[in-house]
Amino acid sequence: MITSHAPPIEEATGEPTGATRHLCAGVYVDERFRDLVIDEVCTAPHRRVAPSYGFDIVPVMHHAWLAATLSALLRITVVGAVVAPACANALPTAILVACGLALLWLLRLATALRDADRQPSPRRKSKRRGLGPVARGDRRLLKLLFPRRHSEKTRALRRIGVASLSLTLAGLTTALTHPGHAEAALHVAVGISLMCLGVGATRQLMLNHILRAPSLRPARLSGRQRAADQQQQHVGAVYRRPRHSEDEDEDDDLTMFTLFGDESPFIGAGELVYQWNPPMSIQLLRPDDEGKAPLHEREHPVPPFQAHELVDYLRDAVRLLNTDSEDVRLPAQVRDRVYMADTDVAVDHSLLPKKFTEADLRDIINTPGSRQHHFLEISTPAEGSEFVATVLLHISLQGRTLSISTAACVLAHTPRSFQRTEEFGHHGAVAVIWAAFRELAILSSEIQYSWRIIRYVYTLGKATLLPRDLTSTPIRNILIGSRVSIRESSAQAWSKIQLEKTDILGRMKTIEQRLLRAAGDFLHSKNVDISEFNDRALKIINSGIFNFGDNNTFSNNAVGDAAQVGVSVNQSAGPHNTSGGGSQ
Repeated sequence: MITSHAPPIEEATGEPTGATRHLCAGVYVDERFRDLVIDEVCTAPHRRVAPSYGFDIVPVMHHAWLAATLSALLRITVVGAVVAPACANALPTAILVACGLALLWLLRLATALRDADRQPSPRRKSKRRGLGPVARGDRRLLKLLFPRRHSEKTRALRRIGVASLSLTLAGLTTALTHPGHAEAALHVAVGISLMCLGVGATRQLMLNHILRAPSLRPARLSGRQRAADQQQQHVGAVYRRPRHSEDEDEDDDLTMFTLFGDESPFIGAGELVYQWNPPMSIQLLRPDDEGKAPLHEREHPVPPFQAHELVDYLRDAVRLLNTDSEDVRLPAQVRDRVYMADTDVAVDHSLLPKKFTEADLRDIINTPGSRQHHFLEISTPAEGSEFVATVLLHISLQGRTLSISTAACVLAHTPRSFQRTEEFGHHGAVAVIWAAFRELAILSSEIQYSWRIIRYVYTLGKATLLPRDLTSTPIRNILIGSRVSIRESSAQAWSKIQLEKTDILGRMKTIEQRLLRAAGDFLHSKNVDISEFNDRALKIINSGIFNFGDNNTFSNNAVGDAAQVGVSVNQSAGPHNTSGGGSQ
């Protein structure tokens, strides 16, 4: 029997998963990730939220706003320390504060220049911008100010020294001529320092709370959070259809041998690592012991079952994995998932109903060629959902033939910076004090990014003025397909996984074998010849995993007429040559 989409783990147990905690911590430690959450989820009501696998997006949205508020408070304080005295007819105070902040910024530039000379250049660009002492913005700024590399350090230090001396002289002159304003500027500096200490301590307290809290969801959800919560649990997923080849500026990458192109339609499920290519096609023939009966006598002119019956049977077979004892149980979450292209939804919005009923799902499964693509989705989380393997099975019954296709996706672990709060010494009272003084030490970086308060005002305006959900009704020239998954954006690449890869592949193979065995039993019960199916299934089970993203090496292969394995170009291919091929 078809059932609706199962709720996330957090809804079922009330306890946040490790992935949810780490993503909530990530918005405090990675500003680029925080901007991604706010821009693509919190203030993008015209796009669907991607399905959530092993985490809950609502607490991440909530903490993204809190983290942005902390950064905004500090940067507003820095800007206000200069603007407020100037507007209050205390221009000398504003000049003194501005000189002090500028000296801190120049000190940051000098430190960045020193570290850039000492540290080797990375082999590849980082995908995320951290908030450490040497950021990518510093390097770009140094290259812009000092383009000539042969005398870069000398010229930079000279200019920084001249600028620092000028600011120091200007500050001393203003302080001597206006001693009252100098005292006021000192009070402003103390206020900025206290704000830094407060923001740093509060940020660490929030990280400690995320680590230990039994629930991370806010007590009352906002309208946008309710819309995102409904969309992350919805059966339907709207993916972005790639642009037409005629609209692309660059040639397609033909090296990616995959049914789905270079962009996976399974948004949110992670990196596509495995698929049946091509899908398995089994003719619906009656068993024949002698194998001499003609096709028209053996085949079923009317299929002996409907596609949804096989899907129901496989769903029940996989759910039995959850009934095993705890020591050998393979956790498997079975759902129904319907994928639709954003361009199809723009033409016919009825493809995305508010809720899929059992009758709707059966019609989709039993209708080959539908623009609504049904998949039976089996997910298995590991290590607090830091790893989530998802197997997606599609079944089609057409032309007196059963077609079965499978794809597998993997979400890997989040960055270490998201998980550092759990490490020794990074939580507790001592960590709060350390974080407070660290925030004061990196005040110069907040000075450099103070201009981002303009972005905060713009983002807050969007969140206030835009409706909570614009995907329920069609809008001209607006495609509602999910653009990005915050879980995918923070996941490690499949090619970088080490020891966990064996366990993940084993889980996927276990689910795959169970699906194949159950499908064979079902076909046998429907008087369908399964000899061909068993042969194909055995080859699939014994075959290796075809990985996308890894460096696939094909060795000991021969292609073409008279081609042989292990024969050098300069060697003869005679019968006495055993190089690389073993003894004859």
